[in-house]
Formats: sequence, C-alpha cells, structure tokens
Amino acid sequence: MQKTFSPPATTAQLPRGYVAWPQQVLDALQAEQQRKGMKFADDYVQRHLERATLRYYYPDLHVAYKPVAGGIEVLAVGWPDLTGYMQDASVKVVQA
Repeated sequence: MQKTFSPPATTAQLPRGYVAWPQQVLDALQAEQQRKGMKFADDYVQRHLERATLRYYYPDLHVAYKPVAGGIEVLAVGWPDLTGYMQDASVKVVQA
C-alpha cells in the first residue's frame, strides 16, 4: 500500500471525529481480493479496514475509537487523552 499521508508533528493535529477509510486502504484491499480471486468475509474486511486506517493515520499511537459506517469515529489520540475511555465497553482502545 502506497502511503501518501504524512502524520503531523503533534497528535493534536491528527484527525478526530469521523475518519473515512483512506482510498489507498480501500484500493489495496480490493487489489488483494482480486489477486486471491475471492471476496473476503465481511467481518475480516471490517477488522482489516479498522486496523489499516489506524496504522495509516496514527502509527504507533494509542487511539480510542468506535467503528461507524464507512470509517471510524476517533474519540482520543495519545495515552493521556484516552484514559477516560478505558472503562467504556462501546469504545475500542488500541495501539495502532
């Protein structure tokens, strides 16, 4: 996957709220399905899109997010900001 997004110097400048799947991520997934000659299962596609989007925008950072149609809703980036979401079962907290 060719990456064209360059993360800013501070986490405050990273996207928050609704973040759509990057076109590069969608294109790479489509190409892999074509290469293998099969359509991947919906749950696999969802997990892949979430992980790839997080790696694309937030490499090596801790992120609190919720999956939403067409992307993710980013609630917090960076350890200090996401601790308030640790006990919320509806929020996924991961290191990208």
